[in-house]
Amino acid sequence: MLIDKILWIETQTGKLLNSRNKGRVKFYFPGGKYLASETDFETIYLEI
Repeated sequence: MLIDKILWIETQTGKLLNSRNKGRVKFYFPGGKYLASETDFETIYLEI
């Protein structure tokens, strides 16, 4: 099974944006799975 996801990392200060859901321990990078009709840009725009 292949899971296709997209992630955007941009750093100008050496810092990265991470997210964590309330009550969770693990952090993750913003990003997400594509919808069939979305472009890469639309997916990132909606996730961030």
